[in-house]
Amino acid sequence: MSSTTRWVLFLAVIACAGAAYYLWSQREAPQPQPVTVEQAAAPAPNTDEVETLTRHPVPQVQPRDAEPVKPLPALDDSDDAMQQALDPIFSTQPLDALLNFDGFINRVVVTVDNLPHAKLPIRRLPAKPLRGKFLVKQGAGGAIEIDPTNYKRYRKYVELFEGMDSRKIAAVYFHFYPLFQDAYRDLGYKSAYFNDRVVAAIDDLLAAPEVHDPVRLVQPSVFYKYADARLENLSAGQRLMIRIGSENAARVKAKLRELRDALTKRNGDD
Repeated sequence: MSSTTRWVLFLAVIACAGAAYYLWSQREAPQPQPVTVEQAAAPAPNTDEVETLTRHPVPQVQPRDAEPVKPLPALDDSDDAMQQALDPIFSTQPLDALLNFDGFINRVVVTVDNLPHAKLPIRRLPAKPLRGKFLVKQGAGGAIEIDPTNYKRYRKYVELFEGMDSRKIAAVYFHFYPLFQDAYRDLGYKSAYFNDRVVAAIDDLLAAPEVHDPVRLVQPSVFYKYADARLENLSAGQRLMIRIGSENAARVKAKLRELRDALTKRNGDD
């Protein structure tokens, strides 16, 4: 497998995560009342709080004789290359229906940056909306609860994520890192380091509380919210971990720990 192929696989995982989040973030009311998906603009970076110290530096990747390193495309010119590399890998389904290749790397960076925030910018996710409804059920005393049948819907994304080789993903990510840093700088983070943000986003997901069924909801308006204010006030990424169910979340966390190790241990970090 070429380095480009492994790299786009890494991007595909994040894209699928974005697609799954679109489903998880749908707080649709019970029929017949229709519910729309809340659209959120990406929050502006707080440049006053930017950490200039690089905590997790990306190592320079040495070229291999057996696999010559091609020059990186410009960020604005990388969409076609990404789609051409992805198409033969996932030939079982049309990628145009799944991924949004318009500014693909920028979308990945925006998604990662916003995971620890309150909301993800739906319009800027790297994946297109998927079909399906967020299901609820009536619990004890008429309480609204997440229907556990929702969790099965996300299993294929969990299995895709689990099947990734974290070390190979990290190696290719390190090679193509300048494109990510360029996209992160374009968000307004002139001095911050994107790989530090990646690790921070992973740590935030790992810190998500373990929540078991029943997960109760309230519906003060059109959109559902968690009945427990502590859950409602979690980051977008942590609320995502709750919506996929405790079993899926445990599997995702195990892979995230492995991926974090690949992104940091190579540099001698603790």
